[in-house]
Amino acid sequence: MDVYFTDAASVRDISSLLLDNNGRLRVIPAQVLEDTTAQERLLFGVRHGLYSFPTEELCEFLRARIRGKTTIEIGAGHGALAGTLSIPATDNRQQEEAEFKAHYRQIRQPTVPYGEDVEKLDAISAVQRYKPSVVIACWVMHLFDPDRPDAGGSMFGVDEEKVIASCDEYIFVGNEKVHAHKPMWGIPHEKLTPSWLYSRAVNGSRDFIAIWRRAQYRSAHSQTTAGTEPRDVDGVQ
Repeated sequence: MDVYFTDAASVRDISSLLLDNNGRLRVIPAQVLEDTTAQERLLFGVRHGLYSFPTEELCEFLRARIRGKTTIEIGAGHGALAGTLSIPATDNRQQEEAEFKAHYRQIRQPTVPYGEDVEKLDAISAVQRYKPSVVIACWVMHLFDPDRPDAGGSMFGVDEEKVIASCDEYIFVGNEKVHAHKPMWGIPHEKLTPSWLYSRAVNGSRDFIAIWRRAQYRSAHSQTTAGTEPRDVDGVQ
């Protein structure tokens, strides 16, 4: 993502709107963020190691979507979304490691402020442990595939195709430009762009919710790979 400011000193600090008295990210009505600018959200996100901002409307949407199904969040970071939804929060917490801390010190940015209740588990381990029907992820990086270098990603990223193949629904919240090259766009999905999604992106593209279903994945996979079952995670069906 492009990170830039015309003059950071002249941009309003919106921390008092988005953080509680203990400095933790709050889930707030979308109206609060509607009254902020993209530059204000970017500056806040960069200063606090945050990328997207959960709203009450997003939480209402997700509650209606999961309807009591076993659900986890991967790449949960601060854990505010999972905490509000009362679901397990998991993350590989890689930015706590020395090499990552050193990198972020070098670029003069804070690391992700992991929530106390965020369990240290990578995405695949989390799916294996909890066997969820629904997996939620916000702004997670996909796994780098050396056969598809143009798609980018990270060697520490999430193998999202495995996740899709191992739960009933994978719900991803992201930004159209930032996440334009995810390999999973080739898998059938539903995409929504509600007005109550907010992030620190300043690239002019929309934030979105995308939903992948295992049933659609299997149907599409069976048409392209005759006689081969789609991948599951070590027996997780």
